[in-house]
Amino acid sequence: MTPRTPLGASVRRAQQKPPRKVIRRMSPVLSTALLAAILVALLAVVAFGWVWAQGWQVQLKWPLALLSLPLAGLVWVGARFLYRPLGASPGESAARLYVSQGAALASAPRTLATRLVQLPAALRVVAIVLVAVALARPQRIDAPDELELSGIDIVLSIDLSGSMRAADLQPTRIQAAKDVVAEFIRRRRSDRIGLVVFGREAYTVVPPTLDYTVLQRMVDQLSLELIDGGGTAIGDGLGTALNRLRRSDARSKVVVLLTDGANNAGHVDPREAAQLAVALRCKVYTILVGQSDEAPVQAGVDLRGQPVFQTQHFPVDPALLEEIARLTGAEFFRAADRATLERSFHRILDQLERSKIADAGVRYGELYSPIAIAALLALVLEAMLSATRLRRFP
Repeated sequence: MTPRTPLGASVRRAQQKPPRKVIRRMSPVLSTALLAAILVALLAVVAFGWVWAQGWQVQLKWPLALLSLPLAGLVWVGARFLYRPLGASPGESAARLYVSQGAALASAPRTLATRLVQLPAALRVVAIVLVAVALARPQRIDAPDELELSGIDIVLSIDLSGSMRAADLQPTRIQAAKDVVAEFIRRRRSDRIGLVVFGREAYTVVPPTLDYTVLQRMVDQLSLELIDGGGTAIGDGLGTALNRLRRSDARSKVVVLLTDGANNAGHVDPREAAQLAVALRCKVYTILVGQSDEAPVQAGVDLRGQPVFQTQHFPVDPALLEEIARLTGAEFFRAADRATLERSFHRILDQLERSKIADAGVRYGELYSPIAIAALLALVLEAMLSATRLRRFP
């Protein structure tokens, strides 16, 4: 017969049993912060890897927007410690779920869902970080401060004196010149081209530019009424064109001087302007327009509305234009008709060298759009997980 154990001994043995080991879990705030840090680090590695692979240079247009991150943290701390239900300790919610076997629940094996229970909150933090980065306006630099292009610097110096209304080139000398110059511009791709006009005085219409649309528009608008055409200042026209090329960094600098007369106005001697071109290493191609020093000019219309022409004398000086071209290492052309004028420009194009010029300007590409989209996706994923697999009770 088994002897009975005293009740007191049983109680003492029960009291001597080691207590069940309770596994301490990481606090929700700390686990959320750690998970969010891991996600942000992964996104940063992916982003920097993509930027490095593309070879981009990236900058933040508004870097002060990143200060919204510590500000958001301060707001969260204030909301957590200042706004709480009655009866709750600072930083602690009053909502509790009491169970009879809390130690057993704490020691239960953890599933994937329990390990990722803070993932929705971490995704919300990630979305806040992405929004702050998007507000900082990250941009990629598409071009350096100087974009090198293959080309030359060209200035077209066009005569707008009264003799350019002569009709030996159809319909008139000036209209034929405008059409050929427009075709010359359309054939260019990477040459900076400027436009100078001269009559009694010389003026810059367009400085050397790659904006061929503006240049074409200004050529189309050229007319003999634009400036005083009571003289032909060849020296001033050449000097003004050279002044536009004085600071050019292109290895090849060219002036195309188109006129139909002799120098009889202005303040600059054409030969002195040619010496300046030699000093600037600029070639001056000269084109003399017209069949001779006498040409028909429309004087009006008859009773039937047909144009009436009369022959006028216009002094020319081909020797001067030939000397200017020879001194600068270029070539002189005489265009007696429109076809010859076109061939003259084509011949000039064939002789032009290629060089590298710099077009100042920086272009930026915005990168905030994919970052903002990623923030929106993080919020959508948070809402889906919070409402389904990782939904929490209460």
